[in-house]
Amino acid sequence: MRKLSGRSHRRIRPAGKKILRSEELARHFDVKVAELERYLTEQNVPFHKDSNGDLWASVLAATLD
Repeated sequence: MRKLSGRSHRRIRPAGKKILRSEELARHFDVKVAELERYLTEQNVPFHKDSNGDLWASVLAATLD
């Protein structure tokens, strides 16, 4: 009989994420692009605003259409 170590050999995979830009985020959250930054801030969704003013955020791939 084999002795099991303290560590399990099963691996839990992290949820799949997809990075979306402004237009895709606005469609995903069903808001206008002009209101997107305010919406993300209110919902505490972490995002990045690049030098061109585009917003980028990660969303769970399972929630995408």
